[in-house]
Amino acid sequence: MRIHIQLIAQTPESSLSACTIAGQFQCFILEDGFNFTKIKHRTRIPPGIYQIGKRTEGKFAERHKSRYGHSFVPHLLNVPGFEFILIHLGNDPNDTSGCLLPGYTASFSKSGWGVSQSERAFLELFAQIEKGFAEDGAVEVEVSRELWMAGA
Repeated sequence: MRIHIQLIAQTPESSLSACTIAGQFQCFILEDGFNFTKIKHRTRIPPGIYQIGKRTEGKFAERHKSRYGHSFVPHLLNVPGFEFILIHLGNDPNDTSGCLLPGYTASFSKSGWGVSQSERAFLELFAQIEKGFAEDGAVEVEVSRELWMAGA
């Protein structure tokens, strides 16, 4: 299974993307902004195709196991220059630290883009990821950074 993340808006502090599976909108994804030189916890990941692994240790894995009964948290593997890029809950750029945050609604404020209904969006995306592992044995994420413009 392949998840596609397509950039739709950005500020220096935040990036907003549409997340689709098989061409169907799944949710929005919030990330940090773009920087030419990586700034730890403040730079989004580069474009590419990344395998999703199952991270079973660390604070997010423990939190998701105790709260939702999940055996793992989705972890993007082999992202150049980055480690521990997860898909997890969060609402604004301060929550990202380079990770991908799902949400069903997006809004803009003076601190940049944000998402809401993150828990619901994460749980439904997680269910799709689990289904992909069960059916296909692997799940990957394609991250596109060409800015998509409606009507263009």
